[in-house]
Amino acid sequence: MRIVVGGILQESNSFSPKKTTVQDFRNYFYITGEELTEAAFENEVKGFCDQLRLNQAEIVPTLFCMAVSSGPLSATAFNELKADLDIRLQAARDGGGVDGVLFAFHGAMVAEGCDDTEGELIALIRRHIGEQTPLVITLDPHANMTARIAGKVNGLVGYKTFPHIDFYETGLQAAGLLLSIVNKESEPVIAMRKVPMIVPAENGQFHSGPLGALWEEARRGEQRGESLITSLFPVQPWLDIEEYGSAVVVVGSDRERAQREADRLAGLLWEKRYEFGVELLTVDEAMELALRCQGSGKPVVISDSADSPGAGSTGDSNFVLRRALELGMEHKLSGMLSMVDAPAVDTAIRAGVGSSVTLSVGYSQSSQGTPIEVFGKVRTIGDGEFVMVGAHAKNTVGRMGRCVVLQIGGLSVLLQERAIFTGDPAMYRSVGLEPATADFVMVKSANQFRAQYERLSNKIFILDTPGSSSANLFDMPFKRIARPMYPFDDHFDWQQLSL
Repeated sequence: MRIVVGGILQESNSFSPKKTTVQDFRNYFYITGEELTEAAFENEVKGFCDQLRLNQAEIVPTLFCMAVSSGPLSATAFNELKADLDIRLQAARDGGGVDGVLFAFHGAMVAEGCDDTEGELIALIRRHIGEQTPLVITLDPHANMTARIAGKVNGLVGYKTFPHIDFYETGLQAAGLLLSIVNKESEPVIAMRKVPMIVPAENGQFHSGPLGALWEEARRGEQRGESLITSLFPVQPWLDIEEYGSAVVVVGSDRERAQREADRLAGLLWEKRYEFGVELLTVDEAMELALRCQGSGKPVVISDSADSPGAGSTGDSNFVLRRALELGMEHKLSGMLSMVDAPAVDTAIRAGVGSSVTLSVGYSQSSQGTPIEVFGKVRTIGDGEFVMVGAHAKNTVGRMGRCVVLQIGGLSVLLQERAIFTGDPAMYRSVGLEPATADFVMVKSANQFRAQYERLSNKIFILDTPGSSSANLFDMPFKRIARPMYPFDDHFDWQQLSL
């Protein structure tokens, strides 16, 4: 039994000013051939491979690449990825028959001229394997499900956690589903129901709140046999595309029964729409909380999610630092902040550890604000590599490029050359900073940071700041999405729109 394995993942943000290139994938990771089957990180592709080995199937690797979230792929980048995959799929065919395909996608990747890149890549895979060879995919729950995706695969499995911690388990389940199809043990059907609403990522965790309750309902449906595998897709909030919205997808054994279950859960999602509101604090309010909590033994964790690289923003906003300095917090609090600014990193490195420097920092990539001039001491210089535990997949190496810690009174500012997922305390620890000992810690992450930071503190707050991934969706310049769409519209017959 020969099973083709691979994956291409990136989460795009339509409002980000930075286009994604192939080099962005190579900066994070881009592995091919046998290297794919031997990688140490615990994600869905490792789950594929371990399950296939357990069942003595031959693994035929293609490529597995991932980039940090950013703006849409350039047309050139998307064409390069397609061309590489095309060559490797052809080589897989030439090496013998293909009995099935397992492929990992994000589901919210878009490119210049192509809103549904996953649908396009699935069509490419189908051109090589035909319509009869089973294809099972995995998706992030922030995927934008399309009719093309649902209609061209034999099965799909979304992560069941957000913050995401079940990459590996998702791969195991998807491989088990594919093997059952290849072995003629099952012939699943796919039912989907779209919901014209956007769920803020900041209140979209799956272990609590409205989506936690919805997941419990989904599990009950699986236990009753209404579904073999249910996936919930509260869509990524910063895509400005046409076929857009949240979705419920049910993989079942009976089409009518599966569709009823998808409809039931979609209805419950719509009923909970008012529960997804996000409480936002100003920087002033967050600093006041940090002052009040001094000496409690736990840091106040504040999220500048509007500038989250994990949501596609550039990570170069100085908004929080600017206001903290205006309030004189460098004299009152110990705090940790991060910012992408390659020119400032270069200047600080040339000055050297221990040097006092004046730097212009912030908005080095985007034009959504202006730089500020700061004076501090270069405390640490690093190569920017660290092993992530909770930001994406266990044992994934984060690469933020060269980095420095600039000490401004009690504020430790981590300046980095490249954007990276910032939701893992390992990022700060890699440069000698310990988040648990600070009065406040700033992360640039909408929700994924909770996987690790909730272990450090229960004082977690989301900031009201400007940026490409703002929690205030009314601030975002949507132009192409279909209307009506909640939260911009309400009191309409959503069921007619979702058919």
